[in-house]
Amino acid sequence: MLKSFLTSITDATNRGIRAHLEWLFTVTSRRPLLVIVVSTVLLALSGISIATTRFESDIFKLFPSNQGPLKLFLDSLKWSGGAQDAYFILEGDKERLIAEGERFAGKLTALRVDGQPAFRKVTYRTFDPSEGQSFADFVGYAVTHPQLFVSPGEAGRIGEHLTPAAMAASLGKAQAELASQAGMGLKEIITVDPFSLRDLILPRLKKASQALDLDTTSPYFLSRDGRVLIIIAEPARPVQDMVFARKLVAGIDASRRGATVTITCTGAHLAAVLDEAAVKGNVISCVLSSLVVVLLLFYLTYRRFLPTLLIPLILFCGVVLALGTAGLFLSSISLISFAFTALIIGLGTDYSIHLYDRFHSERSSGRDTNEALRLAVVDTGHGVFTAATTTALPFLALTISDVRALSELGLLVGLGVIFSLYATFLFLPPLILFSERRFPAAVYRPLPRFGLGRVWNICGSRYRPVIMASSAIIALLLLAAFFIRFEGDLKNLQPRHSEAFQAQEKIEQHLSHSPKQMLVAVEGTDLDDVMVRGGRVEKMVERYVQSGQLVSFSSLGQVVNDRESQAAVLAAMTGPLASLRPAESATAALSKAGFDPVSFQGTIAGLDGLAKARPVPPAEAIGRIERSPLRGVVTRHLMQWDGSYHLLSYLNYRGSEFNQKLFLKELSNADPTARATSTDLVSGQLAGSVKKTFLWGFLLGGAMVLFLLLSHFDSLADIVISFFPVVAGVIAMLGLMSLTGMGVNFMNAMVLVTILGMGSDYGLHLVHRVTGSAEDERREQFVQSGRGVLLSALTTIAGFGSLAFTDYGALSSIGWATNYGIAATMLFALVTLPAFLEAGRRRMSRINGESLT
Repeated sequence: MLKSFLTSITDATNRGIRAHLEWLFTVTSRRPLLVIVVSTVLLALSGISIATTRFESDIFKLFPSNQGPLKLFLDSLKWSGGAQDAYFILEGDKERLIAEGERFAGKLTALRVDGQPAFRKVTYRTFDPSEGQSFADFVGYAVTHPQLFVSPGEAGRIGEHLTPAAMAASLGKAQAELASQAGMGLKEIITVDPFSLRDLILPRLKKASQALDLDTTSPYFLSRDGRVLIIIAEPARPVQDMVFARKLVAGIDASRRGATVTITCTGAHLAAVLDEAAVKGNVISCVLSSLVVVLLLFYLTYRRFLPTLLIPLILFCGVVLALGTAGLFLSSISLISFAFTALIIGLGTDYSIHLYDRFHSERSSGRDTNEALRLAVVDTGHGVFTAATTTALPFLALTISDVRALSELGLLVGLGVIFSLYATFLFLPPLILFSERRFPAAVYRPLPRFGLGRVWNICGSRYRPVIMASSAIIALLLLAAFFIRFEGDLKNLQPRHSEAFQAQEKIEQHLSHSPKQMLVAVEGTDLDDVMVRGGRVEKMVERYVQSGQLVSFSSLGQVVNDRESQAAVLAAMTGPLASLRPAESATAALSKAGFDPVSFQGTIAGLDGLAKARPVPPAEAIGRIERSPLRGVVTRHLMQWDGSYHLLSYLNYRGSEFNQKLFLKELSNADPTARATSTDLVSGQLAGSVKKTFLWGFLLGGAMVLFLLLSHFDSLADIVISFFPVVAGVIAMLGLMSLTGMGVNFMNAMVLVTILGMGSDYGLHLVHRVTGSAEDERREQFVQSGRGVLLSALTTIAGFGSLAFTDYGALSSIGWATNYGIAATMLFALVTLPAFLEAGRRRMSRINGESLT
């Protein structure tokens, strides 16, 4: 019953495909003008669709960001605006750095794009000198409310600063500063804090306001070793405005000409422009170079000029129609998806090779043009049609993925394969007929055999050793494949020699607190409640610091004391201050030092109230900081967005010593609504999405391929044999990647789908031609179909595999994986399949009692 059902499906499918191919042959051979007109209209419509499609380079939009760690990461960039900021890294001697930093910051401030300021804000100092009065106002508030800002461990030092001797020393220091040129800018600060209580408060606040590990004693964004200065600028327009971004980058390049120090920069705008140029440059160079190689291979094999020229037209149609059709379904297309163009060069050429190879072979054997062309389109075309479908469907199955990088690339490649196939069927017959009429005396000589006849003889006569050797190689590579790693770091997918990438590396090398960082968010609509919950999380984090799992952490609670911590500070300072009488001592010290106490009445009154101080709502301190030049303390740790407060803590760690799984469990217990993100967590989330996608994509694609093979072959043995190269190719690819130190990442994983489609193509073509022939024709059919497989593999490697030599990490990994997989699949198809076919022939002969000669 089942066999009868499968046979019915096979017969019906084969009849349908054959009827379709007969129709294509009739239309293209009898009405070529109609074919050209319809194709031109479709290309024009596709061109209109492409012109209205937006192309973008934001790599984060290629991955699912509606939940999990990646969502928090992108949310934090959105809240802070950090996703848009440009970072300028100046390297050199400290003295020269500061002077050049001042000049370069001035150039950036004056930079214009289309007559408007290029940047909203340019920052390179802890605070702007023009904000001196607001800074003094904050210092005056902070020193009279130390319970808010002094850490409980430092509370005892408040009394030490207010002894008569300490006051006299502070006033002496203040006189020296006021007498110097630099001291002129300190007048307002000394007026509100003549006794240097700010030394207990400002280092803590400055450190917390900085996302980078900077020198807290410098007013500039200077590294601790004094050799790197950072300038942060906020572009006036979003990164999506690529016209603005290109002009901005050109303006930046002009501004840094003639600088006496090295200036590099990074940021969303620069990365977008450079990545766009890198992707376009890499893809275009690969496309052009691989196209030249493909055309040379085709011409050197078949020695026909017009069919060779047809290949670029077929590829052009496949790419344009795929992009135009995809534009109807996608709101935008990522630039990295242009890598599909290189794959179409390899895959789209295959169909021309197989069809023209059959036509040329039939003509050289003496058949007339019409019969040779009909056999190529209908007979070989049947295998080509099935092979193209088994390639396209696994890619189209990826469209179910929530990883946009895979769904978008799957759609483009799947459509490109289908359109390239039909472009071949539609354009090749009319061109051949035109060529035959134009050159009626053309001679079709026998084609190169590439030693495939000898391969058939050797593998057939020694089929057992070949099968055993192949099995041993597959077993060893399978063992190696178990040790392959998953590369989850997104930065490894970027152009490694681009300025944006290298500048980011410098920031991490010179200015990062630690190699890795985790972000924890506590959120809610009530600020006091958020601060209380944030305090619970901070106490938990402190335990991880003490145990050595965390290097350090930064949070708002470290600089703004909650009520409990304020009470501890007050308890530690109230007793000593009562005996010191700081207000009376301050008045006496000021008079003795030659200062008029009347000018310091606010400070004296504040000192007099210290002994009676009470806890202050943290929101009051937060408001004061936001109105001061140290607002970075708040803007880094507390964001307000869509009516909610988002309290952020930054946890710095080195690596595996931080048990993130245990931490997340404890975090959930401390605050069930808290969220966390880190590069490790984002990598894990994306790895899970990719694995899920490929599980379903591989199952769906494999089921589709299996169904097509079932509908093509009526023998289970033929299906198993034709499917062998795909299994062996995948194992070999993973094993070779593992042995050469490569890992699977979010992009090269899609090569598995390529192997699934193409591996079955190679086996299908060989088994289709060989098993359908008489015994005395099997060798010749293998040579002819094997030549097509060999050239198809070489053109795929020349096309898609050429990406291996690009600087773009994502594309390079795709290229190397393709080279490994396609080369292995080709070798197993051309070497091992003949051995399997011979073993199967001998087995059937023994069963039927036939001679094995």
